[in-house]
This record gives sequence, structure tokens and C-alpha cells, in this order.
Amino acid sequence: MTVEGKTALVTGASEGIGSSIAEALVRAGAQVVLTARREGPLAAAVERLGPAASAVAGDMADAGTARRAVEQAVARHGGLDLVVCNAGVLIPGTLAQQPLSEVDRVLAVNLRGTIALMNTAVPAMAGREGAAAVVISSSIGRRPAAGMGIYGATKAALHYLVPTWAIELAPQGIRVNAVCAGITDTPGLRAGAAAVPGLEKAVIGTNLIKRIASADEIAGPALTLLDSAVSGYVTGSVWDIDGGFQRDTSGTVAGDTELQGAAP
Repeated sequence: MTVEGKTALVTGASEGIGSSIAEALVRAGAQVVLTARREGPLAAAVERLGPAASAVAGDMADAGTARRAVEQAVARHGGLDLVVCNAGVLIPGTLAQQPLSEVDRVLAVNLRGTIALMNTAVPAMAGREGAAAVVISSSIGRRPAAGMGIYGATKAALHYLVPTWAIELAPQGIRVNAVCAGITDTPGLRAGAAAVPGLEKAVIGTNLIKRIASADEIAGPALTLLDSAVSGYVTGSVWDIDGGFQRDTSGTVAGDTELQGAAP
């Protein structure tokens, strides 16, 4: 794999999809800088991954976190080759009633934080062989669901930004793609399942494969898009890894179930 020997930065990497991607990168021979808000789980993730991993604790709503993470990658490893924009938050709420403070929080992390990371990372990645970025999005950005309007809007915005970045960054040799994840077995989903009766049954009813994805099933496609030996001709794409969620017309959409509170 061409990720061997590369330096990667993964946000939201202390657990769930981000942790699985970081682990896949380390197994493939990359050095990885992980970021997350909570220092305890972040430190545990780095300890589990070993000497190829290091951490920068911070909130992606703060552009300083992106700056410090990129600086650490360059200082420790001499540059930055791969970026995974995974950090995101979901605060459920109907559009007519959600407090603007919650709207601002979701926009700050999911959208502004991703833009800040890309802005900061590009100068360090420019001109490096095999440079690539992957944005982790959500099927809710494809198919609206009641109670997830702001979250879904940020993901839909990323679906527009990814091909735009691909166009603008191609002259600098940087590929940019997205993985559009279906509902995935993460700590956030498990917390939602505990609070929402019938959640797992409702999720299974909204895709063709009839089960929830594992985090590793999202990490695998993300690693594929980062590996220029496999996907060097792919840029500007949004790859749906959702169990056929977009194709299922027999099940109910999230807004017709008790799915509010769960994040893909």
C-alpha cells in the first residue's frame, strides 16, 4: 500500500470511525496524528496504537486545534501526506425549535472545523507524492430526516465542498474524496439506542443489507481512497457506504421512525 511511510492526520480519532481509520493506517505502515476533544480516550487510543501514533487534544470548532495538529505532524514526521476529516457532532432538534446555540455548535465543528482543517493542511500537503484527503460524511446528508436537519445540512454542504476542493487542489497534487457513511455501530449510536426504544430495528429497516455497519466497514473504504496505488485516479467523489440506504424504497426514512438522537 502506498500509505506505508506516509504521515496522516485523523480528527475525531479517539473512538468510533476515526479510531478505526487511525488503526487501519497504522497497520498499513503510516504514522498518524490523532485529534479529539476528550484527553482520556485520546491518550488510550494512542497507547493502543503504539509509537506510530501521537495525539493533539482539542475541539475542532477551534481553528487552533487544526493548526497545532498540522504543526505536530510536520515537526515529528517532516510533513503531512494524508488527512481524514472525521470529527463531527449531532445535536438532534427540529428546525423550527432548535436553539441557535446548538445550530452554531454543529456548524462550527462539522462545517467550519472541516474547512479550517483543510485550509491549514493544504500548504503542508502540497506537492507531496500521494497526497490525499478524505472527508467522512453521512447518508443523512443525502436523505433528509426529521430531527436531524442541521446535522444533515452540514453533511450535504460537505458533499458540495469535496468536489470543489478536488478542482481547486488538483494543481497541487492533492486528491479529495468523501465517504458517505450509513448508520454505524459507534459509542454515539449505542448511547442513542439506549435512549430510543426500537432504534436498531428502525435502522435495519432503512437499508438493503438489513444491519448496522461496523466502524471497520467505514474505515476500509476510507483507507482505499487514501491509497494512491488503488485510487490514484479518483478525486472529487462521494462514496456511499450505507448498506444500500439510498436504494431502499421499501423501508421508512429516519423521520418516520424513532431514529432521532442517533448519528451515522
